[in-house]
Amino acid sequence: PNNSCLKITYCNSFQNFQNLIPNWNNAPNPCTSGLWEGLGHIGADGGGDRNPFGVDFKRAGMKWTSDFCNTDSDNDGLSNGKELGDPDCIWTPGQQPKRTENISHPG
Repeated sequence: PNNSCLKITYCNSFQNFQNLIPNWNNAPNPCTSGLWEGLGHIGADGGGDRNPFGVDFKRAGMKWTSDFCNTDSDNDGLSNGKELGDPDCIWTPGQQPKRTENISHPG
């Protein structure tokens, strides 16, 4: 008999989480001229370990709360809200953030 083994790996991103973060699709990759689509992960395309922003997002119950918005996940002196265009921490899913330009990476 043939005792070969086949392993199939399936990766599925959780795009529904992206819609819970203002300007998730505008966050720049600080290492290239592209975007960082996996905003809460160490890898730019998502998946794998979480970065500090992703850890804080999980701690916030995977919600854009006032506390999470006011947190400075990457300790750069700017709150997550300031970096992602919601400096007043009033954004809710489905709304246009106050600012959509000059977005920075919060994690």
